[in-house]
Amino acid sequence: MFDQAAGLRAVGMPGAVRLVPVVLSRDVDTAFEALCLLGDGLRALGYPVVALDASCLERPGRVGLSSLLHAGADAPRVNSARLTPGADPAGHGWPSLPAQNGLNSLLRLAASQGARHALTRLAAVFALNTVVLVLAPKEWLSVLFEDSAAQPLVPFALQPSGVVDAYSAIKVLSQAGGMQPVLFPVANDLPDEVAQRSMEALLDTADKHLGFQPECLPWGAGVAAQGPLASTAGPWVLRMADSALAMGGDDGPPSAWSTTNQREALVPQLWSC
Repeated sequence: MFDQAAGLRAVGMPGAVRLVPVVLSRDVDTAFEALCLLGDGLRALGYPVVALDASCLERPGRVGLSSLLHAGADAPRVNSARLTPGADPAGHGWPSLPAQNGLNSLLRLAASQGARHALTRLAAVFALNTVVLVLAPKEWLSVLFEDSAAQPLVPFALQPSGVVDAYSAIKVLSQAGGMQPVLFPVANDLPDEVAQRSMEALLDTADKHLGFQPECLPWGAGVAAQGPLASTAGPWVLRMADSALAMGGDDGPPSAWSTTNQREALVPQLWSC
């Protein structure tokens, strides 16, 4: 059972930007569905939300992560409400920013100075109390959030290819990134018993070969919600808000990190351009 009060406790924690890594896999549609459900749910519960999309390249004349980072550490923090009119083509009420180049620059910063330094730089861009959804490939997230207390969200369809991708993601995120990923299953049109067997096979394989079973969002969380998101998606949305990595930015307190070990960073090329 998820602790619904945990998210309310998080609301009372001032002075932090909350970062939520979301895995961008080959199944782009499922990844974006999860991103939209999470963003809409957070906004319905009163959180300011910004999404950073690693599949989208920044372009001249359009606000993107790269331009925000280039503004410098002394630039005012960005309020998500001011970004919405020009950065919300889907009409969700919260902005999704092109972020491929910006995240690449942060990956290089993480490789040279450590992931904590890179995430502190990222958090310094946005207004305090903003929830920043970072949609990127598992390899990118394992470098950028390495050894942090972040719990990456792994959306996947309960089909053979989706289960394989989910296992690959939790393996990379746990072994290379030192994090505890959270599975976000989407049943699609599969019969319940088939979807259940797929889920059990994934968890059993992770337990046997990785030595742990990742946490999993409630069954049906990935299905399009019926009715107000605040009531239907509230429990798992609050859970993700509460488990987000809280960063105070340049002028805030440091966040908790699991270890101080710095692995050699391997930054792959993005497969989706």
